[in-house]
Amino acid sequence: MPPGCRLLDLGCGAGRTTIPLARQNYLVTGTDISLPMVHRGKSQAQQWRVPATWSVLDGTDLPFADNTFDGVLFSYNGIELVPGIAGKQQVLSEIWRVLEPGGHFIFTTHAIEALNRYAFGRLKRLASFFFSQILKRDKLESEVGEVIHGPERNLEVYYMQIVSPRIYRTLLQDTGFDLVYYNSRRRIDAQKPPGGRWIDFDPDFKFYVAQKTPKNSNKP
Repeated sequence: MPPGCRLLDLGCGAGRTTIPLARQNYLVTGTDISLPMVHRGKSQAQQWRVPATWSVLDGTDLPFADNTFDGVLFSYNGIELVPGIAGKQQVLSEIWRVLEPGGHFIFTTHAIEALNRYAFGRLKRLASFFFSQILKRDKLESEVGEVIHGPERNLEVYYMQIVSPRIYRTLLQDTGFDLVYYNSRRRIDAQKPPGGRWIDFDPDFKFYVAQKTPKNSNKP
């Protein structure tokens, strides 16, 4: 996307992607559900004398008109912090609505199938979830892939819902997006092209680029 495009940076935190994009002459709106994070991002932007717009909002209910932005970002696996599959679907619907026809949505996720050092722990949680469903025991998790930790663990986040990239592909399609690029961070760093669905098992983060179907498309 050329400089001058209107970008929405969802889950912007303290502006780690908003500020660099604004410095490259994109018209960026940084948004986050956390007021302290948005204040921090705005303060850093002022320190760097970078023009950007900042807003505290919920990604499931965007206060923007239809077709407002040329591109939307939800970086650093932020969509995994939205509770529930239905919540993620609502976020995608809102993103589709505020995107210009032909505009792009870029985001990243983990994958529950990823063959990395967390695979065994995820398998244990998955088995525990299914047994709790069979035995009808109460669990914190209401859906497969939901992970909730107590604050005593001193983790960066205390809620993430790590699901299969297959679910995201289905959600994108159901919303009206075309998935035009899908790759892992490791393959991107190695300058390797997309390599098919087996990338779901790659141990690194997944990168998605989806496009809002243009109005003149012949797709139903």
